[in-house]
Amino acid sequence: MRSRGGAPLPKGEVSMTPLMDLTFVLLILFIITVPILDYKTDVVPPAMTTGETLPEKDQEAIQVTLDKEGRCAIDGVPVALSSLEGQLTALKGMGRTKVRIRASGERPYEEIVALLRPAKRCGLEVQLETRAE
Repeated sequence: MRSRGGAPLPKGEVSMTPLMDLTFVLLILFIITVPILDYKTDVVPPAMTTGETLPEKDQEAIQVTLDKEGRCAIDGVPVALSSLEGQLTALKGMGRTKVRIRASGERPYEEIVALLRPAKRCGLEVQLETRAE
């Protein structure tokens, strides 16, 4: 198009290239930074308010303890975590069907879960012991 005087008219176009460049830079930035972010949640077990108590000695229950130093024991006999599942399987074969886990409150929750997994894989009923405050 030409104006009346014969000079060309300016075109009204918007260049999308800088906008697309910015979009790709932001996308790359988010792809790099999101995996670096730390998603940790502090878990505090709930307080027990029930008045129900379990008998101190249950012949069917296998007592697994984890002390404040991180040592594991089955019925008072020290055992390594790596051999825990084999020991529980052997005790299940003797007719014991329950596991009672007693852990020190000073141990990380991951270590308690490490005791739960072998017991569940063996098909045993799991009970977590807590103390009333």
